[in-house]
Parts: sequence; C-alpha cells; structure tokens
Amino acid sequence: MLIYFDIASIAMYLFTFLLVKKNKFYVYSLFCGNEFLVLMSLSTIYLGFASGFQLNIIGICVVAFFAAYFSKGKGIRNSLIWSVMSVAIYLFLHFYMSFHTPIYPMEAWFNISFYAFHAILVFAFIAIYLVVFVRYTRSLEERILSESRIDFLTKTHNRYDLYSYLDSITEKKEYSLAIFDIDDFKKINDVYGHICGDYILKELAFIASNTLGDSFVSRYGGEEFIIIAKENNNEFYERLEDLRKYIASHVFQFNDTKINITITIGVGIYEENMSIEAWIDNADSKLYQGKNSGKNKTVM
Repeated sequence: MLIYFDIASIAMYLFTFLLVKKNKFYVYSLFCGNEFLVLMSLSTIYLGFASGFQLNIIGICVVAFFAAYFSKGKGIRNSLIWSVMSVAIYLFLHFYMSFHTPIYPMEAWFNISFYAFHAILVFAFIAIYLVVFVRYTRSLEERILSESRIDFLTKTHNRYDLYSYLDSITEKKEYSLAIFDIDDFKKINDVYGHICGDYILKELAFIASNTLGDSFVSRYGGEEFIIIAKENNNEFYERLEDLRKYIASHVFQFNDTKINITITIGVGIYEENMSIEAWIDNADSKLYQGKNSGKNKTVM
C-alpha cells in the first residue's frame, strides 16, 4: 500500500515542481504539507505509534508558519488552521493506535531505532528552520535600521541619525559642526522643475561626502545639510571653504542644461554644556549672517 502511495507522491511532486516554476510557493507548500500529513498518518497506522512517524507531524507545523511568512497576502490564519488540523490528526493517531495494532508490527529494537531517528530528525528540522528564520529576520532588521537612518534622496545620513550621532559624542568640544544650504534653491525648482532640484541635491550631497572624506554629512531638511568633523574650527573652516569654492566652480548638467549654484555655510562654535539644539542654532545663525551679507560664503 505504501509503495503505491509513494508512486503517487512522486507524481504529485513532479506536478508541484511546475508550481515552483510559476512562483506559486504557497500552493506548493499546501500540496506538499497535506501529502506529508497523509504519508505520516499511513506510516503510523501501518507501522505503529512506536515507530515515531507521527513526530514528523509536529515538525511540519513549522513549515506552515514559514510558508505564511514568505507568502504575501496569505496571513497567519491559514497556518493556524493547518497546525490545529495537524494536532488533531496527531491526537487521532494516538487514540486510534491505542486500540489497534499496527498492520505491519515491528520488533522492539526496530521501533526504538525508528523512534530515535525520527525524534532527532524532527529536532534538527525545527532547529534548522528556526536558525534560518532568525538569521533572515536579523538581516531584515539590520537593513530596516540602516535604511531608517539614511535619507532616501541624497543617501546621506538623515535627521534622526544626525541626532543619534551627536548624542553619541561625549567630547563635543573636539568636534566642529557646520550647516549649509543652496543659495536661491527655490529659483532652481521654479525654473528647471523639482526633478532637476532633486538631481542638484543628490549631486551636491555626493560632492560634499567625497570632498570632506571622513566627515559626517547629513541632510537636515530641504536643501540644508549639516557636516560634523573631529577637528578644530579653523581647520574645519579651511576645508569648508574648499568645498564652497569647488561647488561655485562646478557645472551641474541636468539633461542638456548646464546649471551653476553656490552654497552658504555657517560654522557653529561649541561652548561648554551647550545643548545639541543650541549648537545647531549657533551654526544656523551664522548661515543666515552669510545669506544676509551676499551669500556664497563661509561664516564662523
């Protein structure tokens, strides 16, 4: 009887192979899971509860939740139903075999060997699935955390990561902070469009990140960026001036249009026990001093 069932199982697996090729993973899992339940149930009835085949029914429940997790839109409800059904089948086999002898009874040593084999197999099966799942979820969490700290458009650090970084600095007096933005950026959006404006922001962020090397570059909001570096204000000022001059001479080419821009930079002076907000405000006030005195300059 089991031989005939195995032949039918092989035919079914060949059919489900087509489901995998068509990315029907949930249907594939459903077919395989139900076939496995039937096979384990028949094996238990034919060879006895002591053979341990029924233990595999417990292990296969893990697959049900795996299938739900990786199958979009299916949810967890079907997996719970399938697991409850598996438990019901397990209990049915337990009670049924309590009152019936196996169709093909085996010797005690054979049953013990089979039971130990299936117990180890199920434990290994569950352990492997859980290890894979934990590793996958950890990598997913790390990816989400990383993406939550990066500005989507410019690929620089975002405002959340900026404050986290500043909070992590214990000796702030050893660091310098500056804020800069694009002069007359609204005109660029009005004349060339917002897609061009986004291009300018991305290019500017790329240039700033590469020019300033190991500095922390963050998009603060709109066309404003904040730069943090572990160096004194005078050295920092010189490097910012190099960046400002480079930007002023650089030609941004959007499609067939050549665009020149300038930036104004304000350097914040850190004072003892100054809050992060006050430090940024200090740099921001220097930025507006530069804006109000002709733009395209670095003010410290």
